[in-house]
Amino acid sequence: MTIATQSPGRTMTNEKEKRMIKISYDKEGDVFEIRFSEKPISDSEYVEESGLVLDYDKDNNIIAVEIISFSKRVSKEELAETVAI
Repeated sequence: MTIATQSPGRTMTNEKEKRMIKISYDKEGDVFEIRFSEKPISDSEYVEESGLVLDYDKDNNIIAVEIISFSKRVSKEELAETVAI
């Protein structure tokens, strides 16, 4: 697995499987995103009880998970550690 810095987050790609994971945090919106594909988002589903947004591509595959109000769900120390990844 290789890790490459990509603004505003980090991208990890598995050369063997040609998959990527991009992790980013939007301070202004307080949204933490884990993205599994560069494909465009076709649909999103908000899961109210967990505060997650699941993003789907046109084939209904999950391509990203967003955690809304991320700073309210983790301590400041955990947030600083996560953003520093």
